[in-house]
Formats: sequence, structure tokens, C-alpha cells
Amino acid sequence: MSIILEKIVLNKNKIQDQINLLLKYQNEYLVKLNKKLLYGIVGFELNNYDYFISSLIHGIEQQKKVIEKYDKQYQTYFVLWQKSQYRLRMWDMISSKLLHHRYQIIQLEEQMHIDECVQKSFFQKR
Repeated sequence: MSIILEKIVLNKNKIQDQINLLLKYQNEYLVKLNKKLLYGIVGFELNNYDYFISSLIHGIEQQKKVIEKYDKQYQTYFVLWQKSQYRLRMWDMISSKLLHHRYQIIQLEEQMHIDECVQKSFFQKR
């Protein structure tokens, strides 16, 4: 597969790892928030949790958009790669047919030359 496609997959995997890390943080902070809510929480602390969790959610959404962008790029480049592979196979097929044809022509020319030599030798003997 082409280098571009491999880079897209690697970048997508890195971003997916980042999303997984952000989701892990989000879950940890939601668990902490739930514990604090059970025992009581100060207003500014609740605001801090809310702000941090909201920023995690926003970060996750942004990273998912980037993954969608990479998916679209991958699809586009994959289609181009498939088309170029098709053209390459066609070129190889045409090239091999031309080589085979050229080989046949050379064989015919050699056969004609041999026949000509045989005829000359035959007529010279007479």
C-alpha cells in the first residue's frame, strides 16, 4: 500500500489513542465528581469539575472530527491508489504483449534470414 495511506492510518491511530486517553480522564473525573456529589461539594469546585469535563468532551469531539477527516482522506487516496494499481496492471499486460509480439517479429525475421540463406546456398550449388 502506498506511503500516504500508511501515514493516514498511523495518524488516525495516534488520534484514536488520544481519544481513548481523553475518555479515560473523563470517566475518572466523572467517578470523582459522583463521589464528591454524594458527600457534598463546594460551588467553585463543582464549576471546576464542570469546566474540566466540558473541555474533555469538547476535545473528544474535535478529535473525532479529525478522525472523520482522516477517514475521508483515506477513502480518497485508496480510490486513487486502486485506480493507479489498475493502470499499472494494464500497462504491465500491454507491455508484456508488446514484448511477446516483438519477440515473434524477431523470430520471423530470423526465420526469413535463415530461409534466404538456405535458398542462396541451394541455388549456388546448382
